[in-house]
Amino acid sequence: MFAYDSSLLWICCSKGVLCVAVVVIYLKLYHPHDTHKRTFTNKEELESQRRVHSSSINDISNDILTKYSRLKNIRSQCSQLTFSFASHVTQPTLSSSNKSIFLLILITSGVGKLYSERRNSVRKTWGDKSIKSGWRNWELAFVIGKALGAQQSEEISQEAAVFKDILVLNMTDSYNNLVIKIFSELLWSLIYVNPRFILKADDDVYVRIPRLLSWLDNYANDNYANDNYAGDKLYGGFVIGDADVKREEKWKNRVAKDCLARDFYAPYCSGPFYVLSTDVLPSIFEAVERKPAFPVEDAYMGILAQEIGLQPVDIPGFYFRKKLADYRRCEFASAIAIGHNFGLMEFISVAKNMEQTKQLPRSYYKCILVYEWLGFVFLLMSPIILLFLVFIFVKFLSRLKRNLFYVYRKV
Repeated sequence: MFAYDSSLLWICCSKGVLCVAVVVIYLKLYHPHDTHKRTFTNKEELESQRRVHSSSINDISNDILTKYSRLKNIRSQCSQLTFSFASHVTQPTLSSSNKSIFLLILITSGVGKLYSERRNSVRKTWGDKSIKSGWRNWELAFVIGKALGAQQSEEISQEAAVFKDILVLNMTDSYNNLVIKIFSELLWSLIYVNPRFILKADDDVYVRIPRLLSWLDNYANDNYANDNYAGDKLYGGFVIGDADVKREEKWKNRVAKDCLARDFYAPYCSGPFYVLSTDVLPSIFEAVERKPAFPVEDAYMGILAQEIGLQPVDIPGFYFRKKLADYRRCEFASAIAIGHNFGLMEFISVAKNMEQTKQLPRSYYKCILVYEWLGFVFLLMSPIILLFLVFIFVKFLSRLKRNLFYVYRKV
């Protein structure tokens, strides 16, 4: 009987090992969220077939102004917020003034020394325009509200004159006004820049621009190759699903019932960084009149996306954690955007870790399998090991019981 059980156990273990091997090989060779997808070889021909975006900030077509300026009049109101778009006071000077901009990065910042230091940290690291990004061009602008005093106003004017990368909106920065700020910068970009994609990011996160451009390029290629091509239609980032709506006064991100009646948010992309294609912006803005704005900007964007039938896309490599120590080497290797609450020293450390891991697979799961496979295999094998130990223990108890019964009968 014991021999029969042992052979059965050996067959089960062998099959278990075989299953693990199949899973490992499958994940090693293929993973649907890998950032490397097929691309068209003739990029010039592909690009010529796509819609061309006019991106000149100094030579805006009258058609664009006429088409989108009406959106400036959109309003909404609830007990927490009266929403209307803020006009701009100062605009950045984009170096790609006569070219079609593929990606515009809008970095939410603020007034004061802390925010000025953060902007300089971005300029010195991942936002440096000398970064090689392949054939796709990108631009970057910091978005702030108006200064609170003469000294701050002068400092901002000087910084804007030197770097030419600041968009100042005619509004006061505050948590409740954040949704107005974000939507106003998006409307500005649609009317005055009209890029293909927009990355909304905070000034305390790190973005790997070449990787993001590569992912967007692959996304655009795959989308265009679809027989039912209807535009880019992208709303993507680190997706949060079924988050509950806070009602109590103690919560900074509370939402009143008259602003949002439902108790759970629609799936949305986390606020520190998310990507939108400009072709969805007009529909999103128009939905504001049907769904009143409330102060939780990222969750509100999810509500509007659901209203227009736009599903959020989980972009691989968008990692959202506050502590740098929480990131492992395979996360650095596969990262596109990580954060938040990072400063210059963290940016430098992130850049160093990314450089050290750039030869590892870009897919997180492939990296885990290739370079941390022992732990992964142990994790998959642990149920089989546990069953084996339980089997041995049961057999031990069975034999002990028989021996005790034999001793008892002899006595």
